[in-house]
Amino acid sequence: QSLAWTSDRKKLITGSLGPIRIFDTATWEQIATLEGHDDWVKAISLSRNNRLLASAPEDNTARIWNLDTNLPVGPPLQDKKSVECAAFSANGRVLVTG
Repeated sequence: QSLAWTSDRKKLITGSLGPIRIFDTATWEQIATLEGHDDWVKAISLSRNNRLLASAPEDNTARIWNLDTNLPVGPPLQDKKSVECAAFSANGRVLVTG
């Protein structure tokens, strides 16, 4: 499982088996679901401006999500091996996976 808080602490984003879930921390209600993963999401990472989310499930891919629309940005990024972690550069223009 993986967790990420937005910098303003108003949203908590969780990754586990299946979809990614977004919760409003004022009410703890689920406010969004990011559909697209059927496997365990090992890692999630937010860009500094909280507009992009990277996710890494157990299926040798990584995905970038637009959190304004809650939709994926393009197709999954393929890798030859399992992706265990993901992080955005400080300016949000580069995603690094490992």
